[in-house]
Amino acid sequence: MSIDTSPRRQPVDPDDPVDRAVDDTADDLVVRRPHGREPDISVGEVARRIYRLFHNKRFGLFLILAMMVLTLLGVLFPQAPDGVRSDPELMASWLETVRPTFRGWTTPLAVLGIFSMFSSPAFVTVVSLLVLSIIACTTHRMPLLWQQSMNPRVHVRDTFFDRARLSVAAVLPVGRDEAIEQVRSRLRGRRFRVLADETTPGRLYADQNRFAPVGTIIAHTAFVVILAGVLITGQFGLQLNNFPVTIGTTRAVGYDTGLAVEARAFSDTYHPDGRPADYVSELVLWHDGVEVAHQDVRVNTPLRWGGYSVNQASFGIAAMFAVTDAAGAVVHEGGIPLQYATPDELYSYGRVELADRNLVFYVITPASGQVTPDIRPGEAQLEVYALDADNTPIDTQLLTPGATATIADLTFTFEREAQYTGLMVSRDPGALWVWIGAALIMIGTCWTMFLRHHRVWTRVTPNDDGTTTVTFASPDRHDSVFQDSIRTLAAQLADPADAPRR
Repeated sequence: MSIDTSPRRQPVDPDDPVDRAVDDTADDLVVRRPHGREPDISVGEVARRIYRLFHNKRFGLFLILAMMVLTLLGVLFPQAPDGVRSDPELMASWLETVRPTFRGWTTPLAVLGIFSMFSSPAFVTVVSLLVLSIIACTTHRMPLLWQQSMNPRVHVRDTFFDRARLSVAAVLPVGRDEAIEQVRSRLRGRRFRVLADETTPGRLYADQNRFAPVGTIIAHTAFVVILAGVLITGQFGLQLNNFPVTIGTTRAVGYDTGLAVEARAFSDTYHPDGRPADYVSELVLWHDGVEVAHQDVRVNTPLRWGGYSVNQASFGIAAMFAVTDAAGAVVHEGGIPLQYATPDELYSYGRVELADRNLVFYVITPASGQVTPDIRPGEAQLEVYALDADNTPIDTQLLTPGATATIADLTFTFEREAQYTGLMVSRDPGALWVWIGAALIMIGTCWTMFLRHHRVWTRVTPNDDGTTTVTFASPDRHDSVFQDSIRTLAAQLADPADAPRR
């Protein structure tokens, strides 16, 4: 059994200039191991090393820079919509839409997760490590802040009074004991906590707003809450920016939500000068076959239910098509929103995949307000392609309302034109945590900025002529208001009649 005889030390903050100027007389004990013998590393030591890594400032800065780089990549590069990333076929189809832009880099960028950055393993890992780093920094800092608040270091060397950022001296025409009482009274009158240095007579320590450093803990906690909200939204949120529903039909949202949106009506109104005045969609929201909401949705009036939000985004023309096989079974039926435009903006088109038959067909009409020589108003051009083939269509036919075409053993019927409403469907489960984190940041910032921790050490030294010299010193960062206050205090002590008022 061994007895630890090493002297106990208070926690030392390397960022505090006082801790670099304190009078610590204990010597560090150096334990030397026999030459050539490697020390055994316990599980606790491994945990402590990992903890030291996470509260290391350089490691935290590296994680912040890494998150900034990944976030910038996610902003600069287009991101695959929710639901597409989890479906290999849909993801492959989406990549084909961006391949003309990125060409040969498309596949490598997709493998690296650039097109799904905010849910990629790299982003999740960096954000998770940053959360752990902030928690480690906060827990590492808390004992030091608690020590400064509840049991501050009151003793400093004599050289501290000469080297401190603020050093002010005043000569009082009284003895030492009376000078100490005057200093203590004046400081308490300014709402300072005053503590005596028990090791050295004539020394005082005083501080204001001793719990001000708690603001940094609140701010660090806020960042953890915000990053947690970002992770929650990235993993469990939903964002469908382009969700068209043909008027008079119901479309399932999918993605295991159990939701379906029925569009019963749509109206748009305009000002006399042609500017749009209002877009209104009458929507019914269904969940597992049960109607849960019914509302007129406008641009700034979304339908909200169960954490989901349905917003009005756009509108346009749709084509009602029915597709049957040789036996008369329905393969596809409903509206096809013509939500895409050709590069020359002369045509609008919609796209439907028949994955079980390895086919995709396009419906093309003139864009709104456009007159084209090959497709007349009211007509629709049908183009059918094989999914795994090149860009050569299997067949192309021009259809009028009510006409049919038989292509690849399927019968396509163009029933009529209709209207669709473009919606945005979203669910943001992390939004509440982000708002809470934002509020904590405001509280922590105001706490830190307006309740600054002011510290001052006082040395009272008797002179041979019966007077007493009082020296105030503070190492804190520049604060003109606090420094003027200490200078005014010193002047009042030296000559209360002529000293300027605070």
